[in-house]
Amino acid sequence: MVAVVLSAMGGRNVFVLGDSAVFAFSSGVVTACGTVAFGVVIYRLLPVLRRISDELAPLLVDGARARDLVLVSVMSGVGEEAFFRGALQPVLGIVATSLLFGALHVGPDRKYLVWTWWAVGAGFLFGALYEWTGGLLAPATAHVLHNAATLLLWKRSRRKRSGAHEDEVSRETPEKDVAARGEG
Repeated sequence: MVAVVLSAMGGRNVFVLGDSAVFAFSSGVVTACGTVAFGVVIYRLLPVLRRISDELAPLLVDGARARDLVLVSVMSGVGEEAFFRGALQPVLGIVATSLLFGALHVGPDRKYLVWTWWAVGAGFLFGALYEWTGGLLAPATAHVLHNAATLLLWKRSRRKRSGAHEDEVSRETPEKDVAARGEG
């Protein structure tokens, strides 16, 4: 809502999709594939990301349904892109908007600064997509797909690790597992 008001005050339409919808959408999809792949590699290389992931997962993904994670991704991706790229970037420019985007992704502790820097980089990337394609479709598509894929992969990996852990526990104590199922 703030994005719409700010854009209207400036005489701009915040919902301009871009010069070519097909090109913009395709650019967003390709960008999301790249950011997700890069994110997976960085996650595997940096132990701090794995620790943060383990700490935040119970709050963010463990109890959530997949459709809820997708819905959050759509709402945050579209909303943030409308605000940062559609309303602020035309006024403040790509540098200030990207830094502000990162600043609003600061965690409660210094260890989350890696997330903040990731958000600054994403802000520049989404801002460049906005400039390159002439509208919001490309950055919004990239943002939504990145968030959705990341959250769903995160949930899946947690479920797999949890299942593997449960399998180890049941192999260690088969008599308890049998008794718990009422087979003993």
